[in-house]
Amino acid sequence: MDLGIISSIIAISFSASIVLYCYWQMIRLPKNRPEKYRKLTTKKVIVLAGDSITHGQIGENYVTMLSQRLDKEQFELVNAGVNAHLAWNLLQRVDEIIHCEPDFVTIMIGTNDANAATSKAEAEFYVKSMNLPQMPDQTWYRNVLQEIVTRLQEETAAKIALIAIPPIGEDPDHFAFQLSSDYKKVIEEVASMTGTTYLPFHEKILEILKERPGNPTYPFEKSKMGMTIACFKRFILRRDWNSIGEASGFQLHIDYLHLNTKAASMLTDLIEEFIKSA
Repeated sequence: MDLGIISSIIAISFSASIVLYCYWQMIRLPKNRPEKYRKLTTKKVIVLAGDSITHGQIGENYVTMLSQRLDKEQFELVNAGVNAHLAWNLLQRVDEIIHCEPDFVTIMIGTNDANAATSKAEAEFYVKSMNLPQMPDQTWYRNVLQEIVTRLQEETAAKIALIAIPPIGEDPDHFAFQLSSDYKKVIEEVASMTGTTYLPFHEKILEILKERPGNPTYPFEKSKMGMTIACFKRFILRRDWNSIGEASGFQLHIDYLHLNTKAASMLTDLIEEFIKSA
């Protein structure tokens, strides 16, 4: 066989291996996920529910951060985050959370619901990829989020906290950022209606961005590519999440949706305070 052809095959195989490795790293489920959990001790069980930000493979893993801060003799953490999930997808998984018999549940869901609202094409993408029964919108999000909380209140004795989703991007004047702020308000309203604790993560980030907004090096419309590049830098080049975000012009994100270490630490502070005060 011609050496040029052999070289091409090797190059293609190597590139494919890199792509597959990155993809595996991005979707790899945490070991402490609900379906694997069995309550065998008297420790307090904390279930952290959400999407990819909670899943923790894309961007800094705040669940791991929290586990390092809390006393392992007193608390067990269960990671109920799944990449790309919307509120409706989390509702389909609520039985798994209930089965854990949690003492605490934190819920941070809605980033993908807000992202779906940025365009019709994005909404259609989520309908197809996440098997949604309808086009996602804010009213449906509110109803589903309230149903999640109600189920947990009725079927567990857990103390529940709703976490305000982080902004999409770092420009308060951008329409996607404003959409995420609208969904944040829904979370705040549902927390008030259901009598659950509200953790103002969105507001904490906004305080910083008002002083020093980010200046992304690529537009929001290329956010999926930006996420892919960020993961390549992390899993292949072994760079830390903060430097990855900074290289793309972000202060607290690694891309338009996911958190760097600074932001994850801020979120961990809020959850730790909630757990210890409760």
